[in-house]
Amino acid sequence: MKLLTPSAGTPVSFLAILKGATSSFSQSISTFESVIKAHTNKKYCYFTNSGTTAFYVILKALKTILKKTEVILPAYTAPSLILPIRKAGLKPVLCDISLKTFNMDIQSIERCINKNTLCIVPVHMFGLPMNMKDVMRTAQQHSLYVIEDAASSLGTTIHNRPTGVFGDVGFYSFNRGKNLSTLSGGCIVTDWEEMAEVIKAECASLPAPGFVSKLKIAAKLIALALAVRPLFYTVFYDIISKLKYTTLHTDFDSFTYTKFQAGVGCALFEQASKILNKRYDHGMFLFDMLAQTKGIRLPELLPQTVPVFNQFPVLFDDENIKEICFEKINSSGIESTKLYPDPIHRVYDLGYDLENDPYPNATYFSRRLLLIPTHPMMNIEKLSVIVKIIRARLGT
Repeated sequence: MKLLTPSAGTPVSFLAILKGATSSFSQSISTFESVIKAHTNKKYCYFTNSGTTAFYVILKALKTILKKTEVILPAYTAPSLILPIRKAGLKPVLCDISLKTFNMDIQSIERCINKNTLCIVPVHMFGLPMNMKDVMRTAQQHSLYVIEDAASSLGTTIHNRPTGVFGDVGFYSFNRGKNLSTLSGGCIVTDWEEMAEVIKAECASLPAPGFVSKLKIAAKLIALALAVRPLFYTVFYDIISKLKYTTLHTDFDSFTYTKFQAGVGCALFEQASKILNKRYDHGMFLFDMLAQTKGIRLPELLPQTVPVFNQFPVLFDDENIKEICFEKINSSGIESTKLYPDPIHRVYDLGYDLENDPYPNATYFSRRLLLIPTHPMMNIEKLSVIVKIIRARLGT
């Protein structure tokens, strides 16, 4: 039997699950808050049930402080970011991405700014750090706030500081598929006292899941801990595949984080350096092995940064070759992904003229992107198989 390796996963041990169960009775979520505060060196930390809810809470809080309505974010990122913006009664304004960094294009941000702009939302896609120095300079020049989306970049550092701490407010995600996962969960960090008070009140107003819901969360987290392991993933693939997101999100639920998840999170952070270093090592191996390969583009890595790769992005010049590599890699038993097949302006109707594409880089990127898993269940042997497939298809 050929074992299948999933595209994403955090190795959650049974010891971590046991600590989570114990925490449900003996600890509060404040213990995990202290862990995150120590990691980020931030004064305030709050948890929610998801990164999406965390973003929504931040937007609602910011809206009470400044009466502006437009939120700038990249045209290629998680489409679900549109939902909390709209739910908060705000307007999403897109900017294009850079085909060099695979993140927001700074010049495109400048063109989006007007008197109604509330904030900029830089996203560290795939764990690749944004140039936060330029983002913050732009924001300060126009008196704008910065909400830093570090949902997929937990562990990534810029000048020895973690992503998520450079903006006015930052948020992380512990949803399945993130660098560290407690099945679901979102986290907000800031030093801004006025903002923290409003965020605290917003989080306090979130409903708590009932007893049955908490049991379901715990059961799903245990199932996820098993499912990401190649043996279980292979044996139960038909069941697991039905649980993956395949439809466009139109709304999201908001509620509080559970003590069980917080306990698992604390246990995971005890092993965080090992898990995150694996992601970095795997990504850098792919980067070094594919760097001189013609027919693909790799992201430009910023100096004085350490990217903890959520997944490793490869951009193909030829869309057809990308599809062939996708099929070959998956046939080898390693699950690569294409993530979002369209940029946001082609997913949701935001009023843009699609005939004269306003974000050509984002559209080009979405058609030619292939993501390679970097999580700890991968190894150099599996990564070498992927490198060999890509090189063979490109004739190098």
